[in-house]
Amino acid sequence: MTENVVLGEDANCIYQILKKENNISSKRILDYAVTPEFEAICTGCVSGDAFLRAIKKLEKLGYVKSSLGKGGYRWQLLITE
Repeated sequence: MTENVVLGEDANCIYQILKKENNISSKRILDYAVTPEFEAICTGCVSGDAFLRAIKKLEKLGYVKSSLGKGGYRWQLLITE
């Protein structure tokens, strides 16, 4: 991530998930958030409101882009470490 940008816990959760599997649906991100691999860092983004705020923050900062497809929105990571 770029220096001087503080993402917060929920945005970091989504960022880490997208590093593992990129270009996935919102549902897939939320499914990952409750797995043993991510449950320690994804404590808040399992709720819809927190997820929406975090993903919109990532989009505004240029970290992700969205596309509307079958089954809803898909999220693609644009910036990686």
